[in-house]
Amino acid sequence: MDLYSYVVPLGIITYILIVLAILTGKRIIKLNPLWHRIIAVLTLIFASLHAAIVISYNL
Repeated sequence: MDLYSYVVPLGIITYILIVLAILTGKRIIKLNPLWHRIIAVLTLIFASLHAAIVISYNL
């Protein structure tokens, strides 16, 4: 399996995590603030992985 095949799933996961971070931050989904921070950190990790793969294949 090629590393580039992870681009779409990572993009989808990142988008879902961004939406969750926004919804928990605006308190539409009520969670402990710790979970909001965890979701935000996971978003940064998945977005960074997604961007790194895309950048490495476009060089």
